Amino acid sequence: MAYEKLGDVYIIDVSPGDLKGIISSFIILDDKVTIIEPGPAKEYSKLRKALSDLNLKPDIVVATHVHLDHAGSTGHLLRDFPNAISYIHPKGVKHIVDPSQLWEAANKFSKLLADNYGKPIPTDEKKVFPAEDYSEIKIGNHTLKFVHTPGHASHHMSVLLYPENIIFTGDSAGGIFNFKNGKVYAITSPTPFKPIQYLESLEKMKALNPKYIAPTHYGIHDNGTEYLKLGIERAKVWLDIISSDIQSGINDIDKITEHLMNADEDFKKAIGENIQFFTKGFLLESVIGMINAIKNGDYKK
Repeated sequence: MAYEKLGDVYIIDVSPGDLKGIISSFIILDDKVTIIEPGPAKEYSKLRKALSDLNLKPDIVVATHVHLDHAGSTGHLLRDFPNAISYIHPKGVKHIVDPSQLWEAANKFSKLLADNYGKPIPTDEKKVFPAEDYSEIKIGNHTLKFVHTPGHASHHMSVLLYPENIIFTGDSAGGIFNFKNGKVYAITSPTPFKPIQYLESLEKMKALNPKYIAPTHYGIHDNGTEYLKLGIERAKVWLDIISSDIQSGINDIDKITEHLMNADEDFKKAIGENIQFFTKGFLLESVIGMINAIKNGDYKK
C-alpha cells in the first residue's frame, strides 16, 4: 500500500472507522525510527499495518499531549516493540503510565469521542520520559526539538523536526482538513481551553518560522508560519465574537454558532460537511470551550 510522504516523513491515516483525513500519525525514517502521534487506541491496527507494510520497528514514540486521539496507542506500541521508548510533556507522563484517570475523564467529557477513540493501555514507567521545553534529541540525520505549547491542554507540546523544518502542532494550532468543499482551517479549543496561553503558544511557534506545519488533524502543509498567523487571527475573531455575544446576554449556542459562521467561512464550510463526529466532536466542543473560557474570565475583549 502506498502512503503519503514528505521527505523522510510518512503520513498514516488513523481516523476513526471509515472516516478519512481526520487524524494523522507520522513516521519519521532515520537511524531511530520515530512515531509522532500514535493516534487512537481503537485504530492502532492501522498504524501497526503501516509499520508492517514499511517493514519498520519504532524506537521512539512521541505524543504532543495525552488526549485519546493523539496518545491512545502509545501503550500498544511500547508493548509490541519492547525496545521503544516514549517522550511526553512532563505533566502528561503519569497518564501514559496509568491512563485510568484519563479514560474516566474522557468518558465524562464526551462518550461519543471516547467510544470512537477506544481505551488506552498502561505501560512501564521506565519507558516514558518527560520532554522539557526546548530540549532536543538527535535521531540520526534529524533532530527533534520539543516546545511546550499549552492552551489547548496544560500538557501540550509541539515538535519541530530539523532539517525539514516541520512543526508537528498536535492541537496547538488548530486543524487543516481537505474536504469536498476545499481546504478548511478549524480551531480546536475544547474545555478547559486557556485562550491567553493558546495565543502565546501560537506566537512562540511562529517565532520558530517553520517551513511546514503538521497538525494531527490533518497532514503536512507548506506555508507553516502563515498558518500560525492565521491561527492567531482566527482565534481572536472567535474570542471577540463570543465575548460580544456573552456581554450582550446571548448564551444560545445555536445563535453564537450562527455568528461564527457569518464571520468564518472555513467554519461555515466545516459545518456544511455534516459529519456528525467532526461537527459534534471538534467544532461544537471548540465553541463550547471558548464560551466556558470567556465566562470563567480567561479572556477579555
